[in-house]
Amino acid sequence: MELATITLENTVQNQEVSRQIRDYHKKKGQPLAIRFSEELTHIILEAPCLYVPDLEQLTQNIVIEGHLRKCSTHSEVHPRGKGKTVNLHLDSELVAELEQIRSHVNSKTQQEVIRELFIRGMRSYLAEQDEQKENASPLSKSSDA
Repeated sequence: MELATITLENTVQNQEVSRQIRDYHKKKGQPLAIRFSEELTHIILEAPCLYVPDLEQLTQNIVIEGHLRKCSTHSEVHPRGKGKTVNLHLDSELVAELEQIRSHVNSKTQQEVIRELFIRGMRSYLAEQDEQKENASPLSKSSDA
């Protein structure tokens, strides 16, 4: 199982931060392993998902191994290789279009092509939503009275 890792310099301030992270994990009922480097110069926190209550407390001398996600009450560090498998059922037209696109971009994998399509589609959708909001101003509406 891959683990997310935070490596902190072993200082009094970082020891307190490590305790707060440990306590936050206990409160959430999540596993956390705390260990020290051989020279005792660094504190190493490892977990399947690291929960950091206050990201501001972490100093500049930290190494985060994983993907950082900010939530409303805390931040999370997820393992770098962790992803989710999604079964996606596409109709034959979409499969044909996907294969056609993939044939034009031989250097990319199917996963990279799909990710790029989703990102572009979401940007296009958000742009359309912004455009609709601008066009739906109260002055442009007419009433039939």
